[in-house]
Amino acid sequence: MKQKLLYFHAGRSSFVIKDIEILQEKYDAHEFFFNTTNKSNYFFEFIKQKFFLVSKIFGAKLIVCQFAGHYSFLPILFAKLFFKRSVIVAGGTDCVAFPSINYGNFNTKLMRFTTAFSFKNCDLILPVHQTLVEYDYTYQPNDHPKQGFNYFIKDLKTKVEVIHNGYNSKKWFCNSDKEKKSFVTIGAGLGSRFGFNLKGIDMIYAIAPKFPEATFYIVGGSSIKTTAPANVKLLENMPNNQIQPLLSKMQFYLQLSLSEGFPNALSEGMLCECIPIVSAVGGMPDIVSDCGYILKHKDENELLSLIKEALNSADVSTLGKKARKRIEENYTFDKRKNKLLSELQKLL
Repeated sequence: MKQKLLYFHAGRSSFVIKDIEILQEKYDAHEFFFNTTNKSNYFFEFIKQKFFLVSKIFGAKLIVCQFAGHYSFLPILFAKLFFKRSVIVAGGTDCVAFPSINYGNFNTKLMRFTTAFSFKNCDLILPVHQTLVEYDYTYQPNDHPKQGFNYFIKDLKTKVEVIHNGYNSKKWFCNSDKEKKSFVTIGAGLGSRFGFNLKGIDMIYAIAPKFPEATFYIVGGSSIKTTAPANVKLLENMPNNQIQPLLSKMQFYLQLSLSEGFPNALSEGMLCECIPIVSAVGGMPDIVSDCGYILKHKDENELLSLIKEALNSADVSTLGKKARKRIEENYTFDKRKNKLLSELQKLL
């Protein structure tokens, strides 16, 4: 008989779906979705979450939260009160603060409190990359010189174990000819108060007119209100089954974010033989390694040089295949599954 597990998240994103699939192999997983899209409904979401916990906590062996924040506060509190083991998968926004764009859990007092409480009182933190624990931030000078939950929580004693995201190379692959001089970026919430700058769309808008022979596709860009340059195509959000055919046609994947943990779309793009061009933040330089181009500073001239170098590269096909191999060999779904299940079992 499978042991009972309670799983909390703020939306069925691709990484949430994959982790649920992993957990259901070994556990009787009961899922709770805390809807954060409308903050005026937070009170009712907390009420629903409380009733879920009261009805499900007995018999549960483990509580898992996908990210820390407001919606992990009650689960971690209940875990402490009822002597249950608890885990937080740390993924990005719950580990950073960027006052310049008003982004990150450690940017506001209340969110900082619930996030720090959750990290301090759970039994295990599972960040998807080491940079979410702490690293020197040098991409741009307008925010903290370091990022990561250890930087913002000075007395944190909770055990930390890094488990990278993992991908299925049979699902993500290149099966079409590449459109020459094509660039793609995939993002959610790009029309939000911080999304445009967070995901580096401002940089794409700035440099695109300098490359009229190229086309820049932004999936999820239809929510952006700012008028785009002529060669920037703002596309609707796409279901997962439409992303692979698009990535398969693209030559370059752009991820010029101010902050990232371990971005799924970048890794999926690399599996589809897109050459990555990324900002030097979070885990991206480590993921890309020598398979693409890394923008060390948020600087338009530096980006212009990088794009020129990429477009003039003589071995585009070779680099795309190298990018696929990088993900295929280092970041597999099975690696994440085995390590995640192993770490959870150690707690019980």
